[in-house]
Amino acid sequence: MSSFKRLFLIPKPVDQVFKTLSDVEEYKTFIPYCIESKIIEEQNDYSIVTLNLEFFGIQTSFTTKNIVKKNESIEMDLVEGPFEEFKSSWRLEKIDQQTTNLIFEMSYQMRNKILEMAFKNNLKTVSESIVRAFKSRLD
Repeated sequence: MSSFKRLFLIPKPVDQVFKTLSDVEEYKTFIPYCIESKIIEEQNDYSIVTLNLEFFGIQTSFTTKNIVKKNESIEMDLVEGPFEEFKSSWRLEKIDQQTTNLIFEMSYQMRNKILEMAFKNNLKTVSESIVRAFKSRLD
């Protein structure tokens, strides 16, 4: 299984960062590669979310169960999608009143080895463009 971890310093309060991360239905309006985003089910402490993505001409979608701890974390577990295994998380750490450390971690194994190679080779660039989109949304 492959893994990936990135840390980002965001010059915004933790509650603003969390609100933007939690606004799944708006992802399609500002996140690169996301062509559709929707909440299938929502409860107090979790949601079921589907994202439709297009990477380099390849369309795919996946559904996760997201365990939400307000202003602390969002833990995502695969329900359905192109992954054999998938687990990821956003963790938020308050540095001070106006700064948040955002940590993204992911471990995955895709069913299609060619898709996995393309995904792995572009993961750093893709993740950085997604975080830039979040940062822009927060401004």
